[in-house]
Amino acid sequence: MIGDDLKPEEQLRGAWELADSCHNYLRIADNADVIGGVFVEDGQCLAWGFHRGDIMKPVTLRLEVDGVTVFERTTAPEAYMPIHVTGYRLASHRQMVFSVDDARVAAGAFAAQGFWPDAEMREDLTHFIVGIGPSAREARMRHLVWHEIPNVTRRLESSDEPPARWRASVYTRYMATRLELKGKLSGGQSVANWIVSEVFEDWYKRQVFCLTDEIHALLSEPVMNRRVMKHEISLTLFAFWRRHYPHIDIFTEEGLRLVQYKFATAPFIGDKNNIKLVSDGLRRSLSAPADMYRNRDLPWSWYWLFLLEDQGLGNRLRDEDFVRLTSFKEVALDVTQPDRLSFTPNTWRAYWGAGGNGEFTRFDLALISILADTPYPEVAIAERGAAFWHERLQGDVYARAPELSVLSATGRIEAEPIALRDEVPRRDLVIIGHANESGLGRNLNMFVEALSGFSPLVFNADDGACVNPDADYNPNVGVRARTVLLCVNADRAPEMIARFAGICEDAHIIGFYLWESDRPPANHTLGALAVDEIWTPSNYVAEAYRKITPVPVTVVDKGLHQPLAYVPFLDRFRREPSEFVFLTAAEFGSSIVRKNPLDVVKAFQRAFEDSDLNVRLLIKIREVNPGHWSNIDSYWEEIEERIAGDDRIALVEGNLTNEEYWTLMWSVDAMVSLHRSEGFGYFIADAMFANKAVVVSDYSGSQDFCDAENAFVVPVQQTPAPPEYLASRGYIGQWGAPDVEAAAKAMYQAAADAEQRTARAAAGQARVTHKYDFARWTDAISARISQRIDHSRRTAEAALGEPAASVATAAAAKG
Repeated sequence: MIGDDLKPEEQLRGAWELADSCHNYLRIADNADVIGGVFVEDGQCLAWGFHRGDIMKPVTLRLEVDGVTVFERTTAPEAYMPIHVTGYRLASHRQMVFSVDDARVAAGAFAAQGFWPDAEMREDLTHFIVGIGPSAREARMRHLVWHEIPNVTRRLESSDEPPARWRASVYTRYMATRLELKGKLSGGQSVANWIVSEVFEDWYKRQVFCLTDEIHALLSEPVMNRRVMKHEISLTLFAFWRRHYPHIDIFTEEGLRLVQYKFATAPFIGDKNNIKLVSDGLRRSLSAPADMYRNRDLPWSWYWLFLLEDQGLGNRLRDEDFVRLTSFKEVALDVTQPDRLSFTPNTWRAYWGAGGNGEFTRFDLALISILADTPYPEVAIAERGAAFWHERLQGDVYARAPELSVLSATGRIEAEPIALRDEVPRRDLVIIGHANESGLGRNLNMFVEALSGFSPLVFNADDGACVNPDADYNPNVGVRARTVLLCVNADRAPEMIARFAGICEDAHIIGFYLWESDRPPANHTLGALAVDEIWTPSNYVAEAYRKITPVPVTVVDKGLHQPLAYVPFLDRFRREPSEFVFLTAAEFGSSIVRKNPLDVVKAFQRAFEDSDLNVRLLIKIREVNPGHWSNIDSYWEEIEERIAGDDRIALVEGNLTNEEYWTLMWSVDAMVSLHRSEGFGYFIADAMFANKAVVVSDYSGSQDFCDAENAFVVPVQQTPAPPEYLASRGYIGQWGAPDVEAAAKAMYQAAADAEQRTARAAAGQARVTHKYDFARWTDAISARISQRIDHSRRTAEAALGEPAASVATAAAAKG
């Protein structure tokens, strides 16, 4: 510290050391008799100098800029004036010379390039640079999860058909059926027209559609011979033009580029892997410098010309600061997010990755301008020195976003590649199903509860939303699953795999399927082939799917809870204690003909036509909908005619809460199901859990738990199943026609023979309580899932040569 108690020589020596420790823009060589230099503070040049042999000896300081002396002074050491403000602010010059007595030192040309003149612009860019590393990492992971889906696209084209040019692929035909295409796909252009005009126009259809390799190859076919058209126009681009912009002359270069721009910026391009529709030729066309800006250092491309005019910013095309700002951001995004769809001219990257002053590129200088908060980065370099800014750039910018270092002269930092195993969020289990009050919704809830120990993410098949997001789930990135359980019907499975393509990409996919005839329809085939294994709740469903797929099919049963308690004040169903109440159930949405309440009504009326027994029949139905597709040949109207004059038969209409449902079940005496087919038979099993006698068709899924010892079984005659009764097309095998006369006798016996009724009800309760016990079923299903996850981990780790921890070990470590 320099103080009044120090001698003048000591004070000057301290000033010498202080000045010499600064970064000197100019400094006299060490072999001279004098020492001195020029350093910069806040843009102002300050000069200092001493005689080496006699520190108290005055020296003459002179500063010349481009031959003009801007500062000259003889020091007065005795007056302690070691450092002098020259009055010159560092600015652009060809040469600067500084002398101390006869010793001279010169600096070369100083450009003083300006970059960001506005303080708000520099503040905005500060936030941009700070966030570019994390945002780039997230964007790259999002691309990996959402857009890199080759495994899914292969699944969706699962077929034994030989490939054929111009023929719609298996998946295309499946989606045309699912999305109810009215016309016919007769060739490549018709496929392109349908996809562009219908699929891409509808948000939902886009969500459930996936661009497979076969579809991409077809849509990329040129619509015209190259001898006819100079530039290649694909079937998709042509269909897009015809649909939206037929008024633009696509046969001129500018018109074609405008249509290409509209296509590349259409909303559907950002969905899944649709970016593949933007060909390399289209990218080159839109990235080419526009003719009127071709000779500029930073020319606008055709894409940017159209975009800025679309945004009403055409007046800024000649604004140099605006093009510099735009190109700086776009080039930074391009190098940090190599998978993004970009149309920047090649000259933009060349501009920012070169130039500068030899030690720094323009990109370096632009960053220094931001970090130093000055329009003139070279002034900041003059103040602190190149080494300081090299270190600052490396530490504050390039270490955090290594990809940017390709634009720097300070040395490239190799970015660690993002590996799916290490970086992309993974979940052991994802469950996809219908989060609603239907039987399919009950299946979903059953699996979610049973497999809760695996902390699965659950997605709603109806709207695509995650119904149980946790702190680790980032919807902006998505997630990859090791195992996916699809609780949907097979005809919806490809649709769900496409909708949740990122989740399914690396997963072992299990389809939990149901169907209600002995052969699934043709639109189930792709869903039966696209999964890795199929689980079914009954042998009937398993045998049906084994007819159409080589995929392993396993019967896993279901898990059922004990009934809820009877709630007296909710019991509005029984009129008097002495009556014997039968209950049947029907749903239009599950095919009213398949549920077959009409035969129950017939059997009831035949059984008790001349009987004195006080009996009643309740028909539980959520909603009466005569306009429903399943109400074929006025099926419901015949029921209404039959029950119109019979006050013993009543409807229980509307949605019931769980408490109301079980109160209804407890309040009746027997349940009747004369179904033509059931995949499982929830309603039957629930009645047996409640210790109720059941009169049931001896056919399909209910045969797994209903027999002559625990139920009043009704013989069934197999008959061809009309496909329209199950909303299907083509052959769907057979279902059953229950014997109404036998059903009537069974219903009478159930009402009249208390001993038989009680015995069979008890046996039925014992059967379902054991076979479908939820805790026991949970253990079995969890073991299956655990084995599957362990296998997936071992397979993934084997590819990387590292050991995998088992699910049990991981759970123990977590605990």
